[in-house]
Amino acid sequence: MMVSTLDPGDRAKQERRRQILSAAKAVFAEAGYHGASIHAIIERAQIARGTFYLYFESKAAVFDSILDQAMADLRGRLHRIAVGVPGAPPPQVQLRDQVVATLEYIVDDRPLATLLLSAGHTPDVDASERLEMFFTEVRDLLRRALETGMEIGLVRPCQAELVAAAMLGMTRGVIELLVRQTDRARIDEVVSEMLQVALRGVLA
Repeated sequence: MMVSTLDPGDRAKQERRRQILSAAKAVFAEAGYHGASIHAIIERAQIARGTFYLYFESKAAVFDSILDQAMADLRGRLHRIAVGVPGAPPPQVQLRDQVVATLEYIVDDRPLATLLLSAGHTPDVDASERLEMFFTEVRDLLRRALETGMEIGLVRPCQAELVAAAMLGMTRGVIELLVRQTDRARIDEVVSEMLQVALRGVLA
């Protein structure tokens, strides 16, 4: 079992920062970036205005931190598929597990999912550009994963950048559907269908 090396003061600071980020995500999801305010964030977080500024200098800074954390969390769920490693699951199983973990992370955090889906729909130029930067990073992750897949023989030769863009578009559409459905389908069923489409297409 890992023992935290942080002292109580540092742990309290990390928890307060998480509290502000969680409140900000909810506010951005409900009001959009343009309609969100620091006042609404501090009210949701139940903190003083001065406390907010101890951690973030502006609304833009907390927005960036939400996206940075999301990217770090996504990277933590994606890793190189082990091939030829004794005891490792088949590559297809590893791929599926990673897709399931990624979708579960985003869809289970509804405020984050709503915020990410606002890309292209926010009137605020800075927020729109920051969201597009986020998705550019995701597309680059997919491209590199495809290139690795081709190297190990798991993926057929393809135009990795084009296929990555298509996969990202499909994933965004699936997330939008899952977030808006009140009776959400099981993630593993959704991933099965996604992988069937991605790997085999839709022709009988």
